[in-house]
Amino acid sequence: METREYELMAAAEDVHPWFIQLRTIIRESFESVGVRPEWHVLDVGCGTGGTMKSLAGTCRFTGLDASPLAAEMAERISGAKVVVADATRMPFADRTFDAVIASHILEHIDDDGAAVAEIRRVLKPGGPLVVLVPCHQFMYNHHDRALHHVRRYSRRDFIELLEQNGFTPQKIIWTNPIMYPPTAAARIVSRILRPADGAGDGRGSDTTARLGLASHLVSAIASIEVRLMWKIPAPFGVGLLVLAR
Repeated sequence: METREYELMAAAEDVHPWFIQLRTIIRESFESVGVRPEWHVLDVGCGTGGTMKSLAGTCRFTGLDASPLAAEMAERISGAKVVVADATRMPFADRTFDAVIASHILEHIDDDGAAVAEIRRVLKPGGPLVVLVPCHQFMYNHHDRALHHVRRYSRRDFIELLEQNGFTPQKIIWTNPIMYPPTAAARIVSRILRPADGAGDGRGSDTTARLGLASHLVSAIASIEVRLMWKIPAPFGVGLLVLAR
């Protein structure tokens, strides 16, 4: 991502409803798969370290990110060790980690299959993978381009990606189902008004810590979504959460 996007992420991670909801989803996913404080967990594509900071104490984290800037920020923010490396060529021995979290990282990687294979390699046999990705290629717009997303996934393609690289999905849950209709509509309009030109359009992402009067509404919706997602599986959503082994 661009330097500006890392700075925006670091500023928003503690206050933006989307990030707060994401950390809650990951925490509850950890509880679901049985992560324990003594476990060694790899955060692939850790970004600026928000997940490792907010979930400190749930396990022993190591972060990995291809960006030296993100790695430096993540270490400073979270206090965890962070390694600068490509997710398709991880500098870890086989079967190093008890669990792996890959939160909104695979969509950034050209060879996502190689990255999933590497996750399989460094994960102990039977260890859980908690992975989140954005979905629906028709929603790809300036936000995705600013974040250097290579793609958005379909449910079928993403599950096939995991299975082809040795994982068995155990839970597959759509995320942000309530926000899906307005988000899809907004993305379609943005694509019409700002058609892709094969490069960036000069506009940054939608990441911001300032939602104004909408903040309370978005926070309330995010809270409802998290409470319902484990109990009432939705038939659609903005992204996918998969728990796999």
